[in-house]
Amino acid sequence: MCKIIEAKDLALSKPLRLSPGDSIAITAPAMYVPDNEQLHRGIKTIEALGFKAVVGETVNSKYQNTTGTAEFRAREIERFFADPSIKAIVCLFGGDASFQLLKTIDYNLIKANPKIFSGMSDITHLHLAFVTQANLMSFHGIDLCWGFGVEDDQPAKKYNLDLFMQCCMNPEPLGLVPQFTPWETWRKGTATGSIIGGWFGAVSTMRNTIYYPNLSEYILFTEFIGAEPHNVQRDLQVMEANGFFEQVKGILIGQIIDCEEQYYPGEVPEIKEMILAATAEYNIPVIGNVDFGHGATNIPMPEGIKVEMDATNASLKILEPFVR
Repeated sequence: MCKIIEAKDLALSKPLRLSPGDSIAITAPAMYVPDNEQLHRGIKTIEALGFKAVVGETVNSKYQNTTGTAEFRAREIERFFADPSIKAIVCLFGGDASFQLLKTIDYNLIKANPKIFSGMSDITHLHLAFVTQANLMSFHGIDLCWGFGVEDDQPAKKYNLDLFMQCCMNPEPLGLVPQFTPWETWRKGTATGSIIGGWFGAVSTMRNTIYYPNLSEYILFTEFIGAEPHNVQRDLQVMEANGFFEQVKGILIGQIIDCEEQYYPGEVPEIKEMILAATAEYNIPVIGNVDFGHGATNIPMPEGIKVEMDATNASLKILEPFVR
């Protein structure tokens, strides 16, 4: 049986902060490039911010529904972590294949070379594994295509980049997280603890594996895209039956995108109702519509960092620095 550790005892390695002129590597652990225009715009944005963009071989590669064999993708990630000239690693995109790397990556190498690592969606598999296997704090946040690579006239781009740069370059706690859209109180209350989570598809499948943090208590963050509510309901009920929510002190729900019910239209509750029902016994405070996920806004959510949430006032405060 895996030992359950206290959230307060979660000892993570924090990466060194970014400085102007540093090199940021781009890697593609999951899907191949969906849009060359976004790719080139993302590289130009990195350079315009004063950094050097280093493009990995996987970025211009394609193999089945991904960019290469698991070994090919894992070795590139390892090379970037081992290379002292690389100060941060940003994933190209999400997809459906980063879980293939979990048994292939050399976590000891990553543990010995902590660096900023950012990506979202399917990349959640790697974030959770990095916490448990490499003691690394990483960012569930912007990637190259949907962060750096969106059009410059999109209002949320500045919000995303300003937060990312502040978190990566300033070795001080962020404090109160600024809101781009109004957040919602779904259940009142407050909670303090280490924050763990990501895309719900990865959280729900990783929860009973060695790659999911086995904490006694923590704050869960998760978001949804393209999920039919009846499938979410099943997953939530199984998680509740397995005691998953006994360790959760608070919940942050990001954007819920394209989750309309197709199979049982009008016959199942909305995802909000399901979450509140699954957690009712524990009276867990919940904030909804937080600015992260597959929508326009994407707060860098730091895996394993101590935070304070106030669901009554729909606010989140980061209590630790992201970098050193």
